[in-house]
Amino acid sequence: MLPYLLMLGFVMFWIVLEKHALNRTSFWLPLFVLTVFAGFRSDQVGTDTTNYTRNFNHQINAEYFQFNDDIEIGYQLLEYAILNFTSQYFWLLTITSFVIVYCYLKIIKKYSVNYWFSVFLFITLGVYTFSFNGLRQGMAMAIFTLAIPHLLEKRLIPYLLWCAIASLFHVTALFIIPFYFIVNLRIKPTYKVFATFIGSLLVSGLLVSYISSTNDRYESYASASTEAGGFLTIGFYVALMILLLTARYIYKIKDVAFQKLLTFYASGVVFVIPLAILGTNPSGPQRLLAYFTWALVLIVPMVFKRINNVYLYMLSIVVFLLYFILTTSRFSDLSPYLLNPTFKVLL
Repeated sequence: MLPYLLMLGFVMFWIVLEKHALNRTSFWLPLFVLTVFAGFRSDQVGTDTTNYTRNFNHQINAEYFQFNDDIEIGYQLLEYAILNFTSQYFWLLTITSFVIVYCYLKIIKKYSVNYWFSVFLFITLGVYTFSFNGLRQGMAMAIFTLAIPHLLEKRLIPYLLWCAIASLFHVTALFIIPFYFIVNLRIKPTYKVFATFIGSLLVSGLLVSYISSTNDRYESYASASTEAGGFLTIGFYVALMILLLTARYIYKIKDVAFQKLLTFYASGVVFVIPLAILGTNPSGPQRLLAYFTWALVLIVPMVFKRINNVYLYMLSIVVFLLYFILTTSRFSDLSPYLLNPTFKVLL
């Protein structure tokens, strides 16, 4: 766990230092550090990483690469392109990590009212480390974030385009399309959230069955699970949703971007709750939750800026840090962090 904490500490230190020394929002060094940290890891870090590095470990020549109808074409083309010039999986992890971190930091820099705190949440909430397990969906989620400006500014066509591009890496990105209409409907946010929950109750069973039947890789999505990690995670995000909705009411936060982001987040959380009630595998449909929870990196700083209480900042840092330690070490199989054997000479 120590490498993760050292990485987090260094990134936070540099962002604060650059802001105070140069009055500049740090972008490129955090991007570099977070990319290298992800790219230099061993494929033993994360439960699914070895599935992505199999062709590299088997030294597959690009001309013998076989495209699989069950895997999204965008990811396969990327892997094929990398195999054309190297069989080192370091390049796969580094290139994908660069794209993922770049997309998130770009949106954070544009919309965050407290950049260092947003990056802190980006790491501690597991948004950054999500791709350490689900690389394809991690790519899809990151690309989808580029649709957020269009969601907020009510530009449907570009929003659909980014969702389509994201779906080339994981088909689940297509399920986020209806939330454009949910967020931008001219009715009270509370009604939107409630209607989404009821709708999910009605269709969640059919949705899980459909996903699991369309692709052999998703058969486990419909299997029951009693893993504590899934329920703990959903419970955590439901609690945050309630606190944020309460804060919006008490402090009368009327900012349009905040309202839309909170509606997007809350709708996504209640949409996934029925999937959890079904007892589905946390690594399956509940992974849809991550398309929405990343929005907390923008929402929480907005609320905290309005409350403006230093003790609340201190308490939240402790809570999110504990959450980061718990999820990284217990539920994600990301600890211990192991270096790619190719780079152990650096130690």
